[in-house]
Amino acid sequence: MSLAEMAKPALPSSTLRSYATIGIVLYAFGVLLNEMGNGLTQLWLVPFADTISALGFVVAVYTASLSGVGTRLTVFLGLIYGVGTFYVSEPDATYAASGLKIGAYSHDVGLGLIGFTLLLLIALSFYLTRTKKARVSPPRIDAGIVTQPSPQTS
Repeated sequence: MSLAEMAKPALPSSTLRSYATIGIVLYAFGVLLNEMGNGLTQLWLVPFADTISALGFVVAVYTASLSGVGTRLTVFLGLIYGVGTFYVSEPDATYAASGLKIGAYSHDVGLGLIGFTLLLLIALSFYLTRTKKARVSPPRIDAGIVTQPSPQTS
């Protein structure tokens, strides 16, 4: 880490939490558009919905990296996201040929893996940016010792 990177001020936790919220809202909006496009046979919506969902995931990864989530964990979660994308986007013939078909629920499994990854990234971002209360111990008063004025001597 260079001196310039160490000198940069850290973003406040409220900013990071708002980024995380933006990421989850974008992802949810993308999934909603995707389901509407597939359910109502408005297939022109699907590419836009996938792009919006992916943008939500990118915002979540960006937020997690700013919050301090480690590289190894981020790569591992990216792999889970990739497997979920495989199950969501590939046709059933690809699952059958690869031997990775999970019954008739492959699309739902993929959405579940992608959603799990996104929610875990957001939860880690919120956990790592939580505010910590300062420990302040109350003043100790000993009830057994009572100070009395000393007699004045002249």
